[in-house]
Amino acid sequence: MPTTLKIFIRYLFIITITLLLSTTLSASTRSDVKIIEESENIRLFGQEIAKDYLFYYKNPKKTALKERLYQDIETIENSIAEIATITKNQNSKNILNFLAYNKDEIKELLAKNTTRERCILMIDYGEAFLEGANSILSEHKYKFSNEENMLMTFKQIEYLLERMTKYYVASSMNLDKKNNFENLRQSILKVGMLIDDINLYNYPDNLSVEVEKMNTVWAKHKDFLYESDKLSIPNLMLSSENILKSIIKKIALYHKQNQ
Repeated sequence: MPTTLKIFIRYLFIITITLLLSTTLSASTRSDVKIIEESENIRLFGQEIAKDYLFYYKNPKKTALKERLYQDIETIENSIAEIATITKNQNSKNILNFLAYNKDEIKELLAKNTTRERCILMIDYGEAFLEGANSILSEHKYKFSNEENMLMTFKQIEYLLERMTKYYVASSMNLDKKNNFENLRQSILKVGMLIDDINLYNYPDNLSVEVEKMNTVWAKHKDFLYESDKLSIPNLMLSSENILKSIIKKIALYHKQNQ
């Protein structure tokens, strides 16, 4: 075989292997991205469903809250099923089995009347979803771009806002007040650090205004959270949370569009 032909065949072989590896890695990355997105849903809605259940206990005539509880558990169920069809990681599969059991327990709980004891159970279920989602996230990592890292920062804040309101309401109901306040305090500290990271980013003028709004609203929100043992204003805190989430989504959209 002529030397030039041998070189050509070898070169073609290298290109083929490179393309195959590139395609495999690309597919793997796409799968990891999807799993990360669905895990974030489980983490977020696991906190939201616990928070909404506490509000429903306090406001049993608000049927819209009950409907949202069923919507939240359906979202979690869909995310669990989506991850199950994608992941090949055995640890993730084992966690999904536990989360599916958790989800079924909540469905049974939602069919019953709300009680203080069931409120405590719901808080525990929310934490189980959080731990499970974070464990799956740790099993499916890839190298994030700077914009993706910023987007992840906002997603963390979003679920932490839900978590803080959950513990604020739980504290106002005297449900394991000491532990709930400590969990609330830890979440406040985490959000503070994440907002510090956001303030380091060089935003365009129109978004700098939104960042200032975020800082102002957060400062007041945080002060009220720390007063949870003296001042019980859960509906006002929910309104403040929604304002913060609205601002955060506007800023996060910038990073999503710049990925």
